[in-house]
Amino acid sequence: MVLDRYEYSKISNAKLPVSWQSQSSLEELSDFLQQNWEQRSVFYEDGEVKSQQQFIDFLGAGGIRTKKYIGTIVFKGEQLNIYPRVFSTEKDDHDTDELTQKHMMLNLVKWIEYCNKLNYPFINISSELDDSENLKELFITLYIGYVRTAIERGLYYRYVDETEDCSSIKGKFDIKDYLISKIPEGRADKFSCTYSKFEFDNKVNQIIKCTCKLLINMTTKRNQKVLRTILTRLNEVSDVKCTPNDCNGIRLSKMHRHYDIIISMSKMFLLNKVTNYSVDSNESFCFLFPTDILFEGFIGGFIKEVLAQYGGKVTLQESRMSLVEKIIYKGKTSGAAFKMRHDILAEYADRIFVLDTKYKEMSRFEDNPEYEETINKEAHQSDLYQVLEYARKRDIEDVYLLYPMYRYEEKEMEFPIAVSESPSGDINVHFIRLPFIYEENQEEKTNSQLTEVIESIFEVDYMVNLNNGESVLVQSESANSEQNKRVYGSMTKKMYGEE
Repeated sequence: MVLDRYEYSKISNAKLPVSWQSQSSLEELSDFLQQNWEQRSVFYEDGEVKSQQQFIDFLGAGGIRTKKYIGTIVFKGEQLNIYPRVFSTEKDDHDTDELTQKHMMLNLVKWIEYCNKLNYPFINISSELDDSENLKELFITLYIGYVRTAIERGLYYRYVDETEDCSSIKGKFDIKDYLISKIPEGRADKFSCTYSKFEFDNKVNQIIKCTCKLLINMTTKRNQKVLRTILTRLNEVSDVKCTPNDCNGIRLSKMHRHYDIIISMSKMFLLNKVTNYSVDSNESFCFLFPTDILFEGFIGGFIKEVLAQYGGKVTLQESRMSLVEKIIYKGKTSGAAFKMRHDILAEYADRIFVLDTKYKEMSRFEDNPEYEETINKEAHQSDLYQVLEYARKRDIEDVYLLYPMYRYEEKEMEFPIAVSESPSGDINVHFIRLPFIYEENQEEKTNSQLTEVIESIFEVDYMVNLNNGESVLVQSESANSEQNKRVYGSMTKKMYGEE
């Protein structure tokens, strides 16, 4: 059975797969998700400090509720696919008929390419990721990329302690064994010694070999070909049936830190194979991503790429300023506290831009006569407090709240601005909805629309290039005449030393 649902969807117990419906099965599923929750840092840091898994809410006899994590859960052979809420065409659209894993894979690969918060240094194998049909296949491809690159850098050797009876003393001599066992047994010419041997057949390589052999029958032919090459390189390594616990005892030197992610991913694959509920089968696995992190990382990475063309600078999760500069008590003054953390901080054209991503549903403004009511109902007051304080601390007039658009939407031409009046100066809060969903064979359209919205935010209306000492004026499609005059006039003055 395959269930397709959006984030924050309730699934009644009766609509769950039969093998999940009993209380004992739900407890097993909860334990399984808990184990995967504890391993999620292999792929991302989501800022969650809770030790209890946050993938799914269990409602007792009422069933379960999906949360902000998208991806796939396979348990006891039954599959639950959780899709981003904005894959729907509008807020009240709950139809899942058009949802496909192929479409989710397309978007995940695109988002991850820009998302520097996710630990994917081998994302340059994106051409291979494009062929992944599901999340499990994507992670197998990434794992193979890690292992292949590590082996190409050099095979892993480490010192392994060995103890054996030797005819001459080497390493550490066990004198107690010699006096109690060897002499009474008439083997005074044998010495029990422990010494270190620089060994290729070590626990790290055994774990990798075991994991590769596990994966070879559950992946594509192209990945199988690469796995066979890896296994050939590991031919001298012993075939050992490894468990997730074997990964816990691995300690790596600084020189081999690139093996950290390999061991962590190996543990994840071994964990999803060897559980109390699917012994010696591959019918249970869990791959889930936090959509708010994906949205923030993707938009931040995209803005960084766009502004780089115009000499702008973008910092993600900037935290150099604090809400409180000092605390005074009984005549003593302590340091700063409560660090501010901006999702996106941009510097462009001598201006500071603070942008906060909000992965929340926001209805369309264009052609919506009730846009004011939309903002009142759908924008969270705490979000406004947050960005208004950012503006006050940085002494800037404009801050931006960024929301995702729904599937198939065309970009909007204008966006509302909430003005917070103050004796020290008004602050403008811009509500911006951004293209976020890619459609097959329409990737260029999404990139183009997103670029246009970003250029309008930063008022990239005119550029001045120097060509043989002359200025060249370039106008973007979203030019605003008054703003163009101001920006161009300022840049011209700087060029000719009038400022």
